[in-house]
Amino acid sequence: MTTREIYANPPIVLMAVEVRHPTCDPLERRQINQLSTLLRQAWPLPGEINEVSVEFQAGAGVPAMQQTVATHPRWTTRDRRTALTVRQNSLVIETTLYGSYERVRGLLEQALVARISVAPPAGVERIGLRYVDEIRAPAENGNAMPDWMNWVDSALLGPTHIGGELNLIPAANEGVLVFSSPHNRALVLRYGAQDAYAVQSTPELRRPLPPPGPLFKLDIDSYWQSDDEVPEFTVDRILGQTDALHEPVRGVFESLITDRLRKEVLRHD
Repeated sequence: MTTREIYANPPIVLMAVEVRHPTCDPLERRQINQLSTLLRQAWPLPGEINEVSVEFQAGAGVPAMQQTVATHPRWTTRDRRTALTVRQNSLVIETTLYGSYERVRGLLEQALVARISVAPPAGVERIGLRYVDEIRAPAENGNAMPDWMNWVDSALLGPTHIGGELNLIPAANEGVLVFSSPHNRALVLRYGAQDAYAVQSTPELRRPLPPPGPLFKLDIDSYWQSDDEVPEFTVDRILGQTDALHEPVRGVFESLITDRLRKEVLRHD
């Protein structure tokens, strides 16, 4: 196994794993209690999360809005920085305390084993890994914003020369790139300079917040999606696919940053 450097000042502010499956019946209270027992070591705090969805329906010539609230069981760590949510069609792990891929993989394995032992889904339709990085770098020469040319690949910055021609300073940019493969796998890269935070801290999933200020966001979504065939929901199959999805993520990130960022920001404790 290739050794991966663990930066002293890592930029990852959110990592999430989603395993999507055909819709199951809602979990009964007995099943939720069983999951709480099986998950207690990793996620000792059981709870619920409400999600609001809005649907617009046309009627009598006037669109009508219908709002529904769904409640899902959710388990969190004591610091509320890692959470597991079980929906009727998915299992999701979110963490603002990444540590390493091996840590998250171990948590995913525990969650899958528990889900299968209580109420196994009929198959697996999609697996996705998402990494959100907030790159923060110092501004220089009295500027209000960092010169991102020094910190990230210039291909991410777009036609910044337009600002010079108009005597304007680029304040923000945003872009999306989608890469696909013939094996039902894809990688989506969302990127751009912005202010404040790419990921907020919430009561359900907390994160330490640095002082607000300019940042460069790298949001990498590596996923697999079934086509006509829906394979079985097994631990080995899902973990194997998750490993394959994780493999390119570090390389993508490293290719988008500069040596100066590594030396002066990421390796600086």
